[in-house]
Amino acid sequence: MKPVIEIDTDQETQRRNFRVVPAKDDPVSLKVAGVRVNIVDISAHGVAFQYAGDVKKEVYPITLSFTTDKDYEIHCPLKLIRRKPPEYSGEFIGITEKDVSNITTLIVECQKRAIRRQKAQEAEKRKNSGE
Repeated sequence: MKPVIEIDTDQETQRRNFRVVPAKDDPVSLKVAGVRVNIVDISAHGVAFQYAGDVKKEVYPITLSFTTDKDYEIHCPLKLIRRKPPEYSGEFIGITEKDVSNITTLIVECQKRAIRRQKAQEAEKRKNSGE
């Protein structure tokens, strides 16, 4: 199975985003209004997440924490642009170009880990099948 990498054109903003679905062991987490949520996918300018509670506001404060070459925490508002409970998507508001660059590095690292996992699984299959 190939790593999941999506290219999404957001019809509302006409912006192309490279999105990655983080694996459970990828070093990234998201808190929305102080509540830890599951990340569905992430791009340099936004994130989709799952939340079972009631979501009424248009904008929520978030903390995106991740590790690449070092530990990062990005605090910013998230403007919700899609609501399909229990999944929500939003765009980061007011993040710096440096934050965008750091998130892009995270996305590339997640893609590299996915490729390594895939290669390891394929090698294990070959080993078990006697190839």
